[in-house]
Amino acid sequence: MKGFIHIIYFSHCARSFLTFVLLVLFQHSIISQSHNFPMDDPDNLGTMLESAEGRERVDLLLEMSKAKWYQSFDESMDYATKGYQLARELDYREGVADALNRIGNVHYLLRNYDEVLDRYKHAAEIATELNDHRRMGIYLNNIGLLYRELSLYDSAEIYLVKALETKEEYGDSALISSTLTNLGVLYRDMENFNLALECFFRQLEIYRETGNFQNLSFIHRQVGEVYYLSEQYADALEHYREAIEYATGIADTLSIARSYHHFARVMLETENFNEARESILKSLEMAKGLSEPVLKQNNYNLLYRYYKITKNHKQALDYLIIYNQLRDSLRNQNSTARYSQLETIFDIEQQNRRIELLQKENEIQELQISRQNYTSNLLLALIFVLIVFKLFVVYRYSIIQKTNRLLKQKIDELLNTNEKLRLSTLTLEHLNMTKNRFFSIIAHDLKNPFNALLGFSEIISTSFHELKEDEVREYIGFVHQSSRNLYKLLENLLKWSATQTGTMRYLPEKFDLVSLINSEIHFMRMSAGKKQITLSKNLPEELLIRSDRLLISSVIRNLTDNAIKFTRPGGEVAIHAEEKDDEVIVKVEDSGIGIPKEMQDKLFTLNGDISRKGTNMEEGGGLGLILCKELIEKADGEIGVYSKNGNGSCFWFSLPLSRNNN
Repeated sequence: MKGFIHIIYFSHCARSFLTFVLLVLFQHSIISQSHNFPMDDPDNLGTMLESAEGRERVDLLLEMSKAKWYQSFDESMDYATKGYQLARELDYREGVADALNRIGNVHYLLRNYDEVLDRYKHAAEIATELNDHRRMGIYLNNIGLLYRELSLYDSAEIYLVKALETKEEYGDSALISSTLTNLGVLYRDMENFNLALECFFRQLEIYRETGNFQNLSFIHRQVGEVYYLSEQYADALEHYREAIEYATGIADTLSIARSYHHFARVMLETENFNEARESILKSLEMAKGLSEPVLKQNNYNLLYRYYKITKNHKQALDYLIIYNQLRDSLRNQNSTARYSQLETIFDIEQQNRRIELLQKENEIQELQISRQNYTSNLLLALIFVLIVFKLFVVYRYSIIQKTNRLLKQKIDELLNTNEKLRLSTLTLEHLNMTKNRFFSIIAHDLKNPFNALLGFSEIISTSFHELKEDEVREYIGFVHQSSRNLYKLLENLLKWSATQTGTMRYLPEKFDLVSLINSEIHFMRMSAGKKQITLSKNLPEELLIRSDRLLISSVIRNLTDNAIKFTRPGGEVAIHAEEKDDEVIVKVEDSGIGIPKEMQDKLFTLNGDISRKGTNMEEGGGLGLILCKELIEKADGEIGVYSKNGNGSCFWFSLPLSRNNN
């Protein structure tokens, strides 16, 4: 039961939840100035900014940058950049470090991670020079969060531990607690549950001393999550109840709703179905009142799982439809937001190039002025020898300092370059693993049909006169089946190769999908009949789409052939098609052996071994499903699977629906 709920639930909502937690912790880790500014109020900050000067103006510009996060990333970057330039003019080192951190924050929110690392490390260096433990702890914490976002857990742990040690030297419990939260989440993701619990329990002590009920509710929920993932359900329930109690005490409806959602998951795991349903409905009602679409989506998913487990299939289907609609809506919103972010990144890069050009021009002017000063000093040296000698010594000393700074800068650039090379190496290693897996599929699936073909043909060739007629017919059948398997593999391999090299032409045309499916079913009836498998369909009269007919035909043929292959003799394979919104959904369901949950995430990739035999020992290595994914994505569609080991599978894909005559 644990695997069924845990794997499928997290495949839909864990990513969005973890992203939310990261953003919350990230905001807690950003530096706050000592001034009593009206936080996050752009109008009041703008009024104060008009008359502010010097360091106060730098601090106000940086607060305005933060306030603009939720309105405009490019404006936020503009304020942070102005603060940086003014801080440099004033030689306000703390302000320079804070501005670099702010600029890094905006790049972080825009997912421009290369720029983030440069800014954070530069800010941390300045804080180290100033011996400012508070700022050092905050910047090191942010670097750790960046590495965690990139899934570089070892580097993330190193920086977060450094941040915690630095904050402990400073002695601010709030700063210490924020890094403990980040470390706890990191250890939980690394499945080091004991260290995660140590971090969270230490936070509970801090918040009990300060009486911070809101954070107590949040940390109890994190502890419950660790116990849930480690399958210690009794402890998980105890901490979820504590989270609900603290949140109720301060009327924090959102925390109450989230805690009930987590509580319901444990109830499902322990088969306390009545309590599970009540908790889901409570969380859902609160989420509706708070306009929390992600939490609503997750609760609808739990309702679908609850009714599916309790065999109420009609209710399960209703909630699955609602969940899919919410998921699609959020996915569309996220796509639009990401497009806007990319536009903003481009504008910011253009602005940075202009700033760099102005800085270069300013450096040239400074060099010209320096040259003029040098000439003047040389002339004065003829009159005032002693003064010139002193000036010469000072000048040489400044040159040495400048050279040392330039040398340090080059060393830092080299270290950053090495870090980027390490990231690139990880990417290349991943691509190499994918290539090796692809070649292993080819070697395995080509070898077996050829071995069978050569073996049975050799028997027929060398013992033809000694074999009975039935034996000859049987061996010829084996030769024919091996040849068909080999041909199908080569056909899929050639199509997949065409998609990777860009030589496959996509030729869309308007046609009736129902007619195409009927045609494919007709051709598949013979192979289904050999295994006494019933091949049924549930199709409307007509579904007009605009796509590549041959491409879609190949996908239907591959999915139907797979369903027949993994269905036992006497079973059933059904093909359904329906219109939904502006797309058509095609499903190929079977009553076969199902797919283990640990294999489902690997079906459409080259990263894992998914090779296994059919119910009549048919060979297969998974290349057909990889090809299906490539072809469907080429047709602007999606593909997926629902399955439970031993209870059949349902492969589905979606395509845009044609509404006009174009």
